[in-house]
Amino acid sequence: MTDQQLDCALDLMRRLPPQGIEKNLEDLIDLVPVMCEDLLASVDQPLKIAKDSRMNKDYLLCDYNRDGDSYRSPWSNEYDPPIEDGSVPSPKLRNLEKEANCAFDVYREQYFEGGISSCYFWDMGGEASFGFAG
Repeated sequence: MTDQQLDCALDLMRRLPPQGIEKNLEDLIDLVPVMCEDLLASVDQPLKIAKDSRMNKDYLLCDYNRDGDSYRSPWSNEYDPPIEDGSVPSPKLRNLEKEANCAFDVYREQYFEGGISSCYFWDMGGEASFGFAG
């Protein structure tokens, strides 16, 4: 895939009706599967919600917890649909992620009286690095 092909695909997405963005994106990916990752990373879509069946909690689906076609739950740290080599935070960072999700869950409930929040952390760099993003 070339930059020109991606530019053309993005230009096409800008010209199509926004209410059909999900279907149009799926159709474009079906037409040119090699563009899947670039298109999913470049085209904003409405957030979707999934339920962690093990923890019985809802979570947001977004680029920050997506690995291929699977999404990682911030509550159980498991991918749905399951994948073997999905990216997960280090144990220390995972503990911070759990604490952040609990804190934001309380804040969201008290301030907004409902809704869904999700925090996702990931390691930056190697094992010796202390950097992370979220």
